[in-house]
Amino acid sequence: MAQVSFRPARVFAMQLLYAMEITGQTVAQALPGVLEAQEIHDNQKKYGMRLVDLIQEHRADLDESIKAAAAHWELDRMASLDRILLRIAMVELTYIPEVPMKVAISEAVQIAAKFSTDSSSSFVNGLLTGFLQSRGIVIPGTKEK
Repeated sequence: MAQVSFRPARVFAMQLLYAMEITGQTVAQALPGVLEAQEIHDNQKKYGMRLVDLIQEHRADLDESIKAAAAHWELDRMASLDRILLRIAMVELTYIPEVPMKVAISEAVQIAAKFSTDSSSSFVNGLLTGFLQSRGIVIPGTKEK
């Protein structure tokens, strides 16, 4: 059986979290519209929902980590998709050890490049690298700040 990409799961989670943020809906309310807009495999949906659940459970801690990594940025001044992608990547980096750190960062950067602003991929990459460095982790191939 071929391995299924989890990028669609991350995009699904991003879209669901964005719909919830914009409309004020709960997961149960926003989920049908997001599922209708995107075809994903069951295991991708399951992983996407795992991301959403972990983000909801740890949102305060995730947002504090984002604030600490983004010294000169207010959380509410960031592009919504950037903030959501940072939460997704930080959940993977912090709570899902089976996802390699390089993969979590690369996925967030590539999704930001596709769905957010022109400068989002650099912004997301810089914040995630800073987040790891603040924990004493340097990924080979990245530069220390």
